[in-house]
Amino acid sequence: SYSNTNVKLIGISGGVSYGALGMSHHSAQDIAAMSAIPNMRVYLPSDRFQTAELVRALVADNKPAYIRVGRNPVEDVYTEDECPFQMDRATWVRRGTDVTLVATGEMVRHAVDAADLLAEQGISATVLDMYCVKPLDAEAVIEAAGATRAVVTVEEHSPFGGLGSMVAQVVGEHCPRPVKCLSLPDAPVITGTSPEVFAHYGLTGEGIAKTVAEFLGN
Repeated sequence: SYSNTNVKLIGISGGVSYGALGMSHHSAQDIAAMSAIPNMRVYLPSDRFQTAELVRALVADNKPAYIRVGRNPVEDVYTEDECPFQMDRATWVRRGTDVTLVATGEMVRHAVDAADLLAEQGISATVLDMYCVKPLDAEAVIEAAGATRAVVTVEEHSPFGGLGSMVAQVVGEHCPRPVKCLSLPDAPVITGTSPEVFAHYGLTGEGIAKTVAEFLGN
């Protein structure tokens, strides 16, 4: 059937990569749309090194997949010599005891920065790089959530049908914890460069850390 065709779809300049061109160029619903297709896998690699590992793995298999990549250079999460990669398994970037940050795509770097800022406040954060949004690594989510008090998801996507929805579903069923989903709004996104858009909606290391501290405080 069509849903088992060996085709790899590349979503170029996803999210708000074309942010300065305004809402007509934003793509904030792609995770939800592509995840709804039976058997379609959905991947959002976090940096150049992980993207290379993922592409090598996808070339070697024969199942359909959608891969979102951005347009702008992003700060590395990994290094050429240290890029842990296992197909369809989240990467544990940090291990903590207070809060679990589950991020995907470009948001992983910001989640790592947030974890570093939270550590300065005495808050210990796990960071999961969930590059594999579908199939979601539920085992990693359950393990991380079970070891912490709350879960915060971070994605460059609308608040519906994306990473946050999927993680909340897993946490609610297997290891109930408070879950907060950070995302773009369900509304026209402001016009600006990616950093400007992220800053406006609190999707930066500083913004995420502030939200997490408030969330835990409540």
